[in-house]
Parts: sequence; C-alpha cells; structure tokens
Amino acid sequence: MEMGFNVWVIIASLILLCGCIYFEVKRKNKHWLAARIVSTILLISSLVLMAIPIFHQHKEVQIKNALTIITAGANLDSLSKIQGKKYYTDPSLHQNLKGKANYIPDLAYYLVENPSINSFQVYGYGLPNEELKKLKSIPLNFHPAATPIGLIACNWNSSLKQEEVLSVQGLYQNSTSRAILLKLEGFGTTLDSVSIAANARHEFSLKHQIRQNGKALLQLIGLTGKDTLTKEFLPIQSFAKTPVKAVMLTSFPSFEYKFLKNWLYEQRYPVAFRSRISKDKFSTDFLNRDSLSLASISANQLQKEDVLMIDQNEFENISPIARQTLMQAVGKGLGLMIWVDEPNPNGALQKRINQVENLKDDKVLHLNIVDQQERLSDLSTTLKWHLNPQKGQQALINNQNQTVALQELYGSGKIVYTTLQNSHQWLLNGHQEDYANYWTELINAVARKQSTKISLNAIDPFPTVNEKLTLNIVTEGTNAPAVKYQADGLTVNQNLLFPNQWEVQVWPLTSGWHSINVNKTAKDFYVFEKQAWKSIKLSQNIQNNLAYSRKTNIEAIKASTNEITYQKEVSKWWFFAILILSASFLWFEKRHYAKS
Repeated sequence: MEMGFNVWVIIASLILLCGCIYFEVKRKNKHWLAARIVSTILLISSLVLMAIPIFHQHKEVQIKNALTIITAGANLDSLSKIQGKKYYTDPSLHQNLKGKANYIPDLAYYLVENPSINSFQVYGYGLPNEELKKLKSIPLNFHPAATPIGLIACNWNSSLKQEEVLSVQGLYQNSTSRAILLKLEGFGTTLDSVSIAANARHEFSLKHQIRQNGKALLQLIGLTGKDTLTKEFLPIQSFAKTPVKAVMLTSFPSFEYKFLKNWLYEQRYPVAFRSRISKDKFSTDFLNRDSLSLASISANQLQKEDVLMIDQNEFENISPIARQTLMQAVGKGLGLMIWVDEPNPNGALQKRINQVENLKDDKVLHLNIVDQQERLSDLSTTLKWHLNPQKGQQALINNQNQTVALQELYGSGKIVYTTLQNSHQWLLNGHQEDYANYWTELINAVARKQSTKISLNAIDPFPTVNEKLTLNIVTEGTNAPAVKYQADGLTVNQNLLFPNQWEVQVWPLTSGWHSINVNKTAKDFYVFEKQAWKSIKLSQNIQNNLAYSRKTNIEAIKASTNEITYQKEVSKWWFFAILILSASFLWFEKRHYAKS
C-alpha cells in the first residue's frame, strides 16, 4: 500500500515537473532561465521528499546487550555523548525526546521480546518503583541527575490526639544564594517557622500543639523575600483524647506530687491520689472521678486503670503480695511510673535499674526529649542521680549525656523510671509548656495502650490523584471486613503474617479528603494533586534506583561494546527549508521581471 502511494507521488511529480520546465522554456524572457529551472526542480523534489520518507545508514557504538533508558531529569544537551541507541518509557517525555530516543510503551513486554538484554544504563531521576519491579533483578547502572531543590524529605504525625504536639520534620535543599524562611501555617496564623541557610541542605523541625478537633489542612510554605518557592499541604486529623485514668501512690507529701496532681486535674485526667502520713494512715484525694478504696491494691481495680505512679520508697514498702499483684497488672497492660531515689541494695528495684551518682555540681539541667529531639527549657535544680540504660531499656529524657528517664517493656505493659524530683520548678519559673511536654511524654510512653477497633493507613505517604492507592486496614478480629468506597464494595486481601491486617486498593479520581467505609465505620484519608511534593517523590525515586543498582551489582557485568548500523530517517525540515527558498526565488524573479 505504501509502495503504491510512493509510485503515484513520483509519477504525479514528474508530470508536474515536465509541465513547469516546458512553460519556463517557452517563456519570452530567457533571463535567469537556468536558475528558474533548478529552483523548480528543487521545489518539486522537496515536495516529493516531504511526502516520501528517506533514510540513511547510521552507525553507533553501544554497550552489548544493554538497554539505555532516559528518564526525567536527564541533561538533554548531553544526550549525544551517550553511546548507543537510547529509549524512554515515560510518555510525558515525547516532546523533548522525539527523534532523539525511541519510546517503549511497556518495559516488561519489551524485555520478553528481547531476552538478550542483561543490563540497563539509566540516566536522570530514574525508573519509577513499579518499573523497577519489572526488571527481574537485571543489573542496572544508574547515572542520577542532581538532587532536586526544595523539600526532599518530610514526615509528620498526621493522626494525633487533641492537645498532642504536631511534629513536622524533614530535609530542605536550598540551592539559591538567599536564605529561605520555611513556615508552618494553619488556622489562619503562622504556627512555627525556621530559617534555611543559602546554598545548604538543612534539616528542619516544626512543632505545634493541636487544640482543635477534626480534620484540617495546614500548609508548609517556603519564602525568600516575597517570592514563594514551596507550598505544600499537610493534612492532619485530631481526635478527642481518651482520658488516661491515673493512680498516684506516694510515701510522703511533697511539692512535686502536689503540682503534678493539680496539673493532671487541669488537663482533665481522672486522678486517684494517696499519700502516706504514717505506717497505716493515708490522705486521699479524687479528682475528675468517683472515690474508691486505696487502702490496698487489688488486681480487679488495677485492670480499670491506665497508669500507676509511685515513688521508690512506697514501691519497696508495699507488701510483697501487693507488689506481685501490681507487676502482674503491668504484664497485662497497666503502665507503671516510678520516681527513683537513692539505690537500695535490698530493695525491689535493685535488679531492674542502674542508678549512677551525678558527680557534677550543676545547678541547671539541660533536658531534652529523645524521640522528638526537642530541647526543653533549662531547669534550675540539681540532679543527684541519673540512670544507666540496661539491655531492653530506652532513654526518654536526657540531660546532655545523662539519662534522666527511661522506659522498658514488661509483658504487655511498660515501666518508666525517672530520677527528676523537681520538675515543678518549670511551673514556678513560668515555663508551663515545658512542664506539660515533659509529663505528656512520660505519660504517653507508659500509659495502657487503648485498642482501636479499626485503623486505616495509606502505604504511600503521598497518595496522588489518578494513581492506584493501597490502603492497610487493621481490625480487632480476623473476619474479613466489609469495605465500601464511593458506594462500591471492595475486595480485601488478608496479610499472611498478621491475620487481623488487610489490604484494599482504590483509584481516587479527585484530590482532597476521601472517605472509605469499613464495617460501617467511616475512615478518612487525603489525596494530593499530581504536582504535590514533587521534589520528595523525585528524591525518593533517585534513592530507589541507587538501592536497586547496589543490590544488583552492575560491576558483575563485563561491559563489552559493539558497533550497530541502523536506518535513520532524514528530517523533513531540511526539505521544507529547500521548498521555502526555491519558492521565494521564483516569486522574487517573477516580481523583478514584472517591474522590468
């Protein structure tokens, strides 16, 4: 069919050419006759060559059995320096790579059709994770593009309880010559901010205590002067906090216990307080709850509590039976917090912790919360003892290189030890927020974990519109949950290792908040626009390709080259230029003849 078309084009062009030359020869004015005939031949020939493609032999040297793939981020000006035939799999690169590389619509199918390929040369930001999985461990040599500018890492606790501190941490690549102000904005105001130095990669941490309840969209904005360089949404969900029921048992009255009891009351914690006055005499107080018997510790009562706070003397003075009952309750999930004092060789804590005397004569403590990397305000007090973490113990609060509070697992529960006896000095010095952060950290670490009937998490931290999204569902039981999304029932896949975990796939078509129904309970998740968090996605793509390259050991493939010859089409733009020049000459010559 194509051959017949070419023949008819040539025949029609020859007839047209003969007619044009005949009229040129018969024309009275013979001036520039030869030039007119040449221009006519060139004009009609260029028309023919624009309709009929012509090819020329092209030779290239390439790595034998290697596939060279160009991805987004590759330097297009240096493509000519890359040996061999080049390909691309991303359709968005059509316009930039047309005529410079060949398009592969399905990489997996291409590999089946070309089983001799034993390595890849990849340039740019790299292949997406879905395509890396299709390579079947074929070695890959990755030539990464420069790290993208802007946010290249970011994470935050998107689901949190009311009054909990939102923590946004990440990494910013500032390649400009000016400092950047990175701001966390929401609820109509700036919540926190940090400055990013010029020409630097900077770790940042932004915090804000969430007092609102429900869903909210915060913004992370990078500014240099009045110019906005970065603007990303941070979706969060805050839930009403479940009251933590606390019991405090102390061996004597003190300001530390009094201030803590009052603070717990103000924060609406249900508190039962017992302070020993003499051997068998106590003072009790009940705040935000009904009274109960605290003369003895019963297993039945401890099952109803979330955390028990006790000082070392009281813990060692209670009867062995009561102590055994307490530890059994901890093993079943109760949280136990102990104020630690001087070491007692015969005490019940001797084998559990290692108290080290503080030989420094410091009058000020420089405390920080370990897991949040948050520095608390300096505390004007002395610390007589600190703790040396043992096997299975983890530091919670540090004073420079000394541990002030640590935690350990005990069955299904946790135990927290602290040597700080004067935290109320924060309140006396007007640092209420530091006092709150300190005790919130300890209580959250140790309190009985509240079981959630259903939880939902997106496997992709940045779900994107028009892309497949896998959601992880955790239920109480092992029966398959009934899941509906946009009124359609979905099939769930059970996790082979954890029978109460399930996976379901959705394909969101719009950005914003989405709701999925699990066992008639609505669970929300957020879907981002296509261009959201672009720098992070590209940076993660580079890391994935580097990891794959290291894993497959490209050095194991001996790079041998061979010369290939293939036909390459001559660009039609050359013939279009000839057509324009020829037609222009004939037009000019005719105008010049008319004037004469």
